Amino acid sequence: MAAGNNYPKLHNAMWPGLVGKGPDSEPPIDLDTMIALTAKAEVNGVKFDGIDIFHAAPHTNIDFTDDEAKQLAEKAASNGLAIGSIVAPVWPPVGGGSALGTPKDRTKFVTTMRQ
Repeated sequence: MAAGNNYPKLHNAMWPGLVGKGPDSEPPIDLDTMIALTAKAEVNGVKFDGIDIFHAAPHTNIDFTDDEAKQLAEKAASNGLAIGSIVAPVWPPVGGGSALGTPKDRTKFVTTMRQ
């Protein structure tokens, strides 16, 4: 009997821990808590396979070192999760800018993507 298809992989996005949070709202949810909650979540025996990182403070430093990247990967793996993608902080509230905006916005967008 052939093995079943185990795709698509189910990933939890980490951006809800940051977006809409802050001084005017509730505090950000730290990355360790987001990872722990994701690792523990289960519905009808289905669990998350990984996480998608929103690459913005306070979760991560966009200019992280190779060692910091390895530590993040190890943290995810130690919780039974893979990192599927890292989303650049292109939104204006986190330092980015619109690719379709003003020249200043486009410069911010491109700078963020390069980082």
